[in-house]
Amino acid sequence: MEIQQIRYFLAVAELRNFTKAAERCNVTQPSLSQQIKKLEQDLGGPLFHRMGRQIHLTEQGEILKSKAEKLYTDHENTIREVKDAFSANNTIAFGAIMTIAPYLITALLDDLDTEERSVLRIEENFTAGLIENLKGGRLDFAIMAAPIAETELLVESLGRERFVAGMQKGHPLAEKEVADLDELLQEPFIELSRIHCAGEHIHELCNLQLKETQTVFVASQIETIRRLVAAGKGVTVLPHMSLRGESDLCVKEIQGPSFYREIILVTHPVRFLSSSI
Repeated sequence: MEIQQIRYFLAVAELRNFTKAAERCNVTQPSLSQQIKKLEQDLGGPLFHRMGRQIHLTEQGEILKSKAEKLYTDHENTIREVKDAFSANNTIAFGAIMTIAPYLITALLDDLDTEERSVLRIEENFTAGLIENLKGGRLDFAIMAAPIAETELLVESLGRERFVAGMQKGHPLAEKEVADLDELLQEPFIELSRIHCAGEHIHELCNLQLKETQTVFVASQIETIRRLVAAGKGVTVLPHMSLRGESDLCVKEIQGPSFYREIILVTHPVRFLSSSI
């Protein structure tokens, strides 16, 4: 049983699709299928039930999967550890969700010198993409918002961030010390799309599904929202870091204690971490 065969097997076991597994492993489907068949021959029987386009693990396949995941992780970690010992400039691979990355990473890079920045490989992605890359060993850690459902990953709280109201300077609500949510939602409202976890949080915290709002625009980019609000096209609710230092808008805290999200650091429990971290 070769380590490459284990890699192919785990890809098929996770994706339940030979074509997608071959794409992930950067090989042709016939090559991957041939290696899986060879593995099955060496072990003495089928590892997958192949029912048309549906693929399921056999009982023996489930046994192999439970053992192979640790075996492959140990193999990858050993390689990384040895390479790390040889290398003076260890690469740190980490990711952040798209409503954190532009603001956190800019501040981070400002605090690092050129040599320190050169060891970083940074990825901006959605929560699901970051989790997949953490589990696949392609990231050392990721910064995202709670909660996440992956119980096998390690989660550490980094703190809370408030959601705040944004409006054009000179807007009638800008005269108030804090924003009242009901008054805010009576204005033309520009909403962050729920493809982002922050958008989902805002939707739930503001009870947008229960309130009669005047949503005039749903945007997937925070920069789009900022420009529309600055132009007087509506008001919004966004994470505080996305509006910090914003000179074209009036930013107000929202009345009530619950308008926040928890920022978390997520790692894999058996991932070897570079000594540079």
